Amino acid sequence: MIITPTSPPELGDTTDPAELLIKEARAASRRRRQRVVAVVIVVLAATLTGFLAAGNHGPPKSVNTPVNTEPNSVAGAKSSPYPATLKMRHGMYEGGFDVPVDALPWGTVLPAAQSRGIEIRSSGAAGEWGVWRENGDGGLFPVRSFDGGVRWRAAGPLLASDWVGGGIYFVNRVIPEGPSSVVMVSNAVIDVTTDGGRHWYQYLNTASDWIISGQAVNGGVGLRIRPFPDGNLPKESYATYVLNDTRHEWDRTGQSLGETS
Repeated sequence: MIITPTSPPELGDTTDPAELLIKEARAASRRRRQRVVAVVIVVLAATLTGFLAAGNHGPPKSVNTPVNTEPNSVAGAKSSPYPATLKMRHGMYEGGFDVPVDALPWGTVLPAAQSRGIEIRSSGAAGEWGVWRENGDGGLFPVRSFDGGVRWRAAGPLLASDWVGGGIYFVNRVIPEGPSSVVMVSNAVIDVTTDGGRHWYQYLNTASDWIISGQAVNGGVGLRIRPFPDGNLPKESYATYVLNDTRHEWDRTGQSLGETS
């Protein structure tokens, strides 16, 4: 009998099925860990890119973000020194509170001697408006004439008084706006009526730093406001307003912020 010797298996060869399964399981686990690490790296890279983009360009803008379309203004460049809305009060008021005032009955004809107390008048209109001091005292009343100033009639309550706010309430310009509408203004106050003087509304600018003039508008009453020369508002700036008679307010329709420093 011839006996053929068998060679032992080479070092590293595994013939046990259990060991093969263990080896394959370990390899699969390594591959899963590598995939997880790769995904984490991709997510971190994407997050970092998003932060960098937000830092360079700022937060995304909503489609509903309002845009300033007023002339000669830059959206977000600086806030306007002119309010968007000038809300008025009924009659004369001080510090936000209505002040009880006296008045002649509407339409009362002034005696000729009293008519000499009319200080400021509108001009160039068949129906004239003016402001009158009763007996030359500190109070100021609106009056109206339908005959070129021959006779004057009471056209509203007290608009200014020495004992309320001092000179800040006294008007220095009368702006006629039609048969039954007029605006009376100063650097601080805007008085307006649209029903011939039966009802008056007033806005008070306590800073007293405006120059107010009429502004032509289609089918309405308009004002143009610019800064008083020695005030703190931007030079060469202005704002235009239109009267909203229903809401008793002036709505800003345009502005220029003037010189920038």
